[in-house]
Amino acid sequence: MATSKNKWVPYLFLIPGILLFLGVGLYSVGFSIVLSFYNWSGIDFSTARFEGLRNFRRFLLGDDPIVTQNFYHAVLHNAEIAVVQIVVVVPVALVLAFVLQNTKLASLYRTVYFLPMIVSGVAMFYVWKGLFEPSGAYNSLFHWLGLNFLTVPNGMLGSSSTSLIGIILTFIWGGLPGTLILYYAGLTSIDSSLYEAASVDGATKAQQIWKITWPLVKPITLIAVVQMLNGSFQAFENVYIMTGGGPAGSSEVIGTLVYRTAFLNNDYGLASAIGWVSFAITGALAIFSFRSFKIDI
Repeated sequence: MATSKNKWVPYLFLIPGILLFLGVGLYSVGFSIVLSFYNWSGIDFSTARFEGLRNFRRFLLGDDPIVTQNFYHAVLHNAEIAVVQIVVVVPVALVLAFVLQNTKLASLYRTVYFLPMIVSGVAMFYVWKGLFEPSGAYNSLFHWLGLNFLTVPNGMLGSSSTSLIGIILTFIWGGLPGTLILYYAGLTSIDSSLYEAASVDGATKAQQIWKITWPLVKPITLIAVVQMLNGSFQAFENVYIMTGGGPAGSSEVIGTLVYRTAFLNNDYGLASAIGWVSFAITGALAIFSFRSFKIDI
């Protein structure tokens, strides 16, 4: 047990992390806020020109029609990813958790389902990209099954009508394991006496699920929904690796739009403004989720 003389020693170990946060993290956040009000090409900040809210007006209010169109298309794609991921992952993960709860090999199946979360994301996104190539496993499987009408000649990621579908599939694949583990932990922590008492009172299985299980796992559902909303609106790695936002902007998301605006178009002020609006959108959606689940924040 630490004495009064050396009780301050543990705080010394926090100093490197605190300095790193203040010097890199906090500075970067503050600088990006300032930058969103400037026109800067990224060469020398002395050449930056203060423009107030012009960067925000360019993509929010239509001052620059092309930038506005690109922004709202990207937001729509992020929203589509979030909605489809939530609608698919939440019920599937809950059903699988129920199944695992009553399976003798539950520990084995939990490990198998959890594997996607421990594999390098970048490596797996290249695997997914290969699967969706014109000669990849996706087209080859449907050719072999004789379902040629389901194949995509240019590959799923090479067609503007299917590229976003390929991206969404990676989100579903990545979001399912964590949500499944959360639900499994929640279900196993429910006191079995609650179900026994409900059975004695004549409650059906459906009534038990609705009146007992769902209220108790609702906070877990909220956590899962907020995580998926946050992940969907922070999407970058998989989209950048698999499609780069193309073809023709059909899979563009806010992350790739910010990257392209900053590092390809050298418009760092506009990129910072888009990033902060994206942050505000994510925060608003999280608050909406809490209110929808009737949980105080």
